Amino acid sequence: MKKDRIICGLDVGTSKICMMIARAHRDGGLELISTGYSNSSGLKKGVVVDLDEAAASIRKAADEAELKAGLSVDWVLVGASGDHFQSLNSRGAISIEGNHQEVTAEDMQQVIGAAKSSVPIPPDREIIHVLPQEFFLDDQGGILNPVGLFGSRLDVNVHLVTCQSSLNQNMVNAVNKAQMRVTRVILQQLASAEAVLTKDEKELGTVVIDIGGGTTDIAVFMRNAVQFTKVLAVGGAHFTRDLAVLLHTPMEDAERLKKESGTVLTERARDDATVTVPGMGTRATRDVARRLVCDILRDRAVELLELVKAEISRATENERLVAGAVITGGGCMLDGMLELAEETLGMPVRQGLPLGIQGLTEELSHPVYATAVGLALFGAEEAGYGKKTPGKPSNTPWIFHRILSLAGN
Repeated sequence: MKKDRIICGLDVGTSKICMMIARAHRDGGLELISTGYSNSSGLKKGVVVDLDEAAASIRKAADEAELKAGLSVDWVLVGASGDHFQSLNSRGAISIEGNHQEVTAEDMQQVIGAAKSSVPIPPDREIIHVLPQEFFLDDQGGILNPVGLFGSRLDVNVHLVTCQSSLNQNMVNAVNKAQMRVTRVILQQLASAEAVLTKDEKELGTVVIDIGGGTTDIAVFMRNAVQFTKVLAVGGAHFTRDLAVLLHTPMEDAERLKKESGTVLTERARDDATVTVPGMGTRATRDVARRLVCDILRDRAVELLELVKAEISRATENERLVAGAVITGGGCMLDGMLELAEETLGMPVRQGLPLGIQGLTEELSHPVYATAVGLALFGAEEAGYGKKTPGKPSNTPWIFHRILSLAGN
């Protein structure tokens, strides 16, 4: 009988580091033990640019989580982003050998390997995810797990996610320098999706939009499989920077203005409303129209959402995302973002709150923790736990997690 197991997810973002320690019970439940949080340093647009600073930020979050839990963490699943992550779809096919032509687990792995090897990968890049979309047996599609079925030819469509090897290794080195080892690097939007999507949303078609500090991460799901992923090098920090540059105010004050007075729905700002803007250096503070702040934020939000819309159109072509969009990450908390997204994307939009772990407080049931929760869920599934997790919104097929173990081989 399996024993309870400690699972640790580490979300390494441009603006924040979040570590989540959970206990996977042998009955399938996943229980939160502790969390650690720190402001991020040494990263830009999801990429490590200062190893020492990045490691120190990671260690600070880990120290907090370990102190609360009363234990030391050795291994972590790391959520990562950055526009060096690229993806594509591929197809592989094999003949089924043997007298009875029954598909085995080895056949399944072989056909996935064929799909993986059919795409030339440059020597400076590596595959981190190989995600089956659909199997075909003698041209009959719609198969999620072909093992045990009979046929003479097995095909598979897969989604491949690659990254620049050196940048990925820099992330691993930062975690190592923080005195932990990496079990696996997982694309952030896949982890977020695991925590915020329902089974029906994955089946009917939805897009997850995770707006972080330095990047916006997109994942399109249809027919219970990942069809498309993309990382845009624009995030919440760019909203803040726009305010800082155009209002000539420090970044810290621009961030405060964004959170306290900002909205992307300019009609919510009265014509006579003003906000106090601190000056740079020795320059005096001054009052400016709140509508100006909101106009700056709206312009950036529309630009970002138009980029997202273009990627969704490229991914789905003539297919329709019946379940609409789910927006998560800290950037979705900007006032009016959900309403503006519905208007710009032309589809229903909801906020993605993490579910699936017992013990999540109201404070932790927040979009900023979606990736960390998803990483813990991934860890539990891959370890053979979590299949009966109470409250887990998605019933992701076994095959999705099984093939994750093949990624990067």
